[in-house]
Amino acid sequence: MVKIEGAPMRLQLWDTAGQERFRSLTSNFFGRADGFVLTYDISNRPSFDHVIGWMRDIKTRAPPDCDIVLCGNKSDLDNDRVVTYDEGKQLADEYGVQFFETSALTGHHVEKMFTSLATTIKHKRIDEFEGAMPPTADSASAAGGGQPINLTTPTADNAAPKQGCC
Repeated sequence: MVKIEGAPMRLQLWDTAGQERFRSLTSNFFGRADGFVLTYDISNRPSFDHVIGWMRDIKTRAPPDCDIVLCGNKSDLDNDRVVTYDEGKQLADEYGVQFFETSALTGHHVEKMFTSLATTIKHKRIDEFEGAMPPTADSASAAGGGQPINLTTPTADNAAPKQGCC
């Protein structure tokens, strides 16, 4: 649960790490998704090249109004960069999707990216359902239970210990 513009919103995130063994599984969820974050490693050209195939799958299997963000990750590895910012931005523009460069290591732009996607989805849903249901006093709690999460980078005090290899 996150708060977007003061209202609760439930995000369910699936991270397949682009692995082919998850491709058939993830395509089953495409039809119900409101948004996607397609992520590539700026220091790994093949990961960028695979974005096109994932984009094609989303465009053919997901709802036509789903929101997509293209994310170039590992911006902290700028010295090892093989995919330029301009290449990422150009591909995002070709598909008409948002573009961010992030660093999962440092947290740079990670919260901004997820907040932007969630806000876009929220606005789209409000526009779709505006007037469909009368507002109620407890409509803010309509998203259900759950605990709010903070998308900011964990500190040493509150970081969860890493388990396994992923």
